[in-house]
Amino acid sequence: MVKILVADDDRVVLFTLAEGLREAGFAVIEARDGLRALELCRGERPDLALLDIRMPGLDGLELARRLREETTVPFLFFSAYDDEELVQRAVKLGALGYLVKPIDVARIVPMLHAALARSVDLEGLRGALQSNRLIGTAVGIAMRQWGLDQQAAFERLRKRARDRSVKLIDIAREVVANGTCPD
Repeated sequence: MVKILVADDDRVVLFTLAEGLREAGFAVIEARDGLRALELCRGERPDLALLDIRMPGLDGLELARRLREETTVPFLFFSAYDDEELVQRAVKLGALGYLVKPIDVARIVPMLHAALARSVDLEGLRGALQSNRLIGTAVGIAMRQWGLDQQAAFERLRKRARDRSVKLIDIAREVVANGTCPD
């Protein structure tokens, strides 16, 4: 079951939104301030966080910044405020969406599913980028150690991976961890 954190200091909004999402089939955890929301995201690791902009403790924008730095929890904003500056700040922080109150749960469920799918895609891209960085670093080490150009060093590492029946990323991790290539 998909777990969603809902953070809003307005108890009526929080209750209404949380109950509506539960009825729609989501597991819901609730927070009435930004600090509690951050704590829950660290511990509960929800699949998605819905964040109000104006909250005590940490406001939604600061909470989003902390979520990006300290967790992998994707987030959407919901707020009574729809001015362009807030929307742009939310986008720059990596929000998957921005909803304006009042919120009709039935109407946002498709958006939540789309945001969840998008977050899976983005996580896959982050993983691929990290793998590419690791492989690139290993190729650089191989170039220096063996006096080869980039393509030749890459091919040599790839051959070692095939010979050992392991993935290239595993060879790259080993090379980077040891700072040297296996002979």
